[in-house]
Amino acid sequence: MELLGKGVLIGIIIVLPGMSGGTVFLVLGLYEKIIRDLARLQLKPYIPLLIGLTGGVFIGGLLLSYVFEQFRDLSAAFLLGCLLASIRPILKGQGTKNPGIIGLVFAGFVVGYLMAGEPIELVDPGEAASYLRLIVVGALASATMIIPGLPGSGVLILGGIYDDALFYLGNFQFFELSIMAVSGLLGIFVLARGLEKLYANHRKVIAYTFSGLIAGSARAIIPYDFTIGVLILFVLGFGLVWIYGNRDAVT
Repeated sequence: MELLGKGVLIGIIIVLPGMSGGTVFLVLGLYEKIIRDLARLQLKPYIPLLIGLTGGVFIGGLLLSYVFEQFRDLSAAFLLGCLLASIRPILKGQGTKNPGIIGLVFAGFVVGYLMAGEPIELVDPGEAASYLRLIVVGALASATMIIPGLPGSGVLILGGIYDDALFYLGNFQFFELSIMAVSGLLGIFVLARGLEKLYANHRKVIAYTFSGLIAGSARAIIPYDFTIGVLILFVLGFGLVWIYGNRDAVT
């Protein structure tokens, strides 16, 4: 029951942009054991965790899709704050002595800005996201989620399918959700270890490039109108991830 409850908590948290699943695993004392057991394909003990995580994603996604649909600008402001604050744990301990860093951030920003597309709206995405995109971006997002400090949901925004995922959750489109679930498992079991090693060997380059990607992709959740309420929700979202993300980010 403990793993089931932790899974629900993790699932709800990782729905929010800027929230790193790997950091949640660290905070809950699960990270090292999960990574070790995944490498050995010892999965049976984590079935309750997976069930809880799936339920948590549904709960968090349904709530977020409803709130976003009813209060678009307030929700966007909160999510924007979450996303931008996630840059802090990504860059934690990386240093700024190399002048090439500015180029990495700028390049990442440009790519992220161009990839993110138009501002998120929870309407029928139609043919906006192909099944191939759901598979590729979903796999990359789940693999990234395993690394502490890196937000997997930010990859969904960067790949232009974050709003699609929320729409599918809010409208119970299980076929598309199944595709994303399978791609997520693919990312965890096939890509996560390689991505983790790549990050360990080229941490600074990836960290600064990824921070630029995150900043550029933020265009997708810019509020249309700026009011006091929007400002307050932005600060709340920013503060939440600023404090949470600093707890156990990889350094």
